[in-house]
Amino acid sequence: MKVCLRTHMVSDDPAIRIDYCTQLGITAVQESAKSIASAVERGWPTAAEMREYRKPFDAAGIEIIGLEPVREPVREWVDETPAGREAFDIFARHLDAAGAADIPCVTLHPPLDDAKTPQESSEQFARNCDFYVRASEHARRAGTRLATHSPWPPAKGLWGARAYDSLFDAVPTPDNGMIFCFGCMAMCGDDVRSVLPRFIDRTFMVHVRDVVIHSDGQVDEVFPGDGEVRPDTAIALLHELGYRGAIAPEHLPKVFGERRNEIAMAYAVGYCRAALAGRA
Repeated sequence: MKVCLRTHMVSDDPAIRIDYCTQLGITAVQESAKSIASAVERGWPTAAEMREYRKPFDAAGIEIIGLEPVREPVREWVDETPAGREAFDIFARHLDAAGAADIPCVTLHPPLDDAKTPQESSEQFARNCDFYVRASEHARRAGTRLATHSPWPPAKGLWGARAYDSLFDAVPTPDNGMIFCFGCMAMCGDDVRSVLPRFIDRTFMVHVRDVVIHSDGQVDEVFPGDGEVRPDTAIALLHELGYRGAIAPEHLPKVFGERRNEIAMAYAVGYCRAALAGRA
């Protein structure tokens, strides 16, 4: 398994991120198309831009394992209208660029996630599934995959094992996968170790996150190992199940003082390293 620096953690400046990874021995990153000025102006990156973007990462021995689009989620992705088809085409261009640059997955959130009634929820789910059918097929042709993460808050969109089961049952193509987040699963009441085995073939990235869930439903973000999730045992199970992808610390609690983000992430990376010790 590779410890990964998740996009927007520490810095959005690629040079700073590379330097930080080099100092800590981090060998994988999730990057954002928003870091390429011409891609932001255009709305998507080209294959040539992505190949050029990854050169300094390659030179430093750092693998880009995921690409975040310039804009997402975009509600128009699901619409069969001229504007919807244009929005989907822009997203598809991210898939093309990622595949051409040998980036294993494009990360995203579900397009529709604000249903107010059970009927609206059912309608949004069907429309989301139609999007995932088309997007998964395009990803397969492009040579990359989809890795969906849960939106916030839990009342919205794709949260928990039952919701992911429904999506993968509806869109079973192996190119349609997930970012398995320890914290999201725990906050939905799912035991991470119990549900991991059935999602392991769909897990294209893992978020290492620990939380304390109070009786009133409030959640505190804590450093890995200080909460209820026990990420060390979940990481051990990932290894036993054959997962050799990226694990990325996220949602770290605030520390104070200069370079606080770097300090918090360094702690979490050390925790992940300790959990991985002897499991390589």
